[in-house]
Amino acid sequence: MWGQRVVIPTSCKNKVLEELHESHMGMVKTKALARSYVWWPGIDEAVEATCRACEVCAQEADVPPQHKPRSWPWPSLPWSRIHIDFLGPIEGMTYLIVVDACSKWIEAIRMNSTSSQSVITKLLEMFARFGFPKQLVSDNGPQFISEEFNRFLLRNGIEHIFSAPYHPASNGAAESAVKICKKTIKKALQ
Repeated sequence: MWGQRVVIPTSCKNKVLEELHESHMGMVKTKALARSYVWWPGIDEAVEATCRACEVCAQEADVPPQHKPRSWPWPSLPWSRIHIDFLGPIEGMTYLIVVDACSKWIEAIRMNSTSSQSVITKLLEMFARFGFPKQLVSDNGPQFISEEFNRFLLRNGIEHIFSAPYHPASNGAAESAVKICKKTIKKALQ
């Protein structure tokens, strides 16, 4: 005995850990239970390792807290960073939405095709008016990750930044512009 607790020999530690964790109470409660009845050197670490290795506990665990959203750095010049995304189809039409991160200027271009070549053609027309941006932010759509699109950006000195997969909020400027254009187009079609 060690005070009111039983000192567990090395050969019995695994069996005692199984008994302690049988009800899957979580790491804190399991450690509190262990501290009330048993002791051996390193008991806290052993309980923590057992709880972390438990598949049942992992499946039922709370989702980790979300990180606080971080804003994109403010661009130094207009048209230095643009965000792009697709809208649609609305009444059979798809639109390429481009928004300037600095001025929030929105371009909505009706697209007959969403292929890489079609996107490149429309972007070249736009770049002829506004100049080449330094950065282009897009999702991981097939037309944006193609080798052809990548070569186009490299050839023109444009850094391509991808938003996080399955997290459209990381390309929030484009998503906001898509929402604005969607409302406007639907109103115009009524």
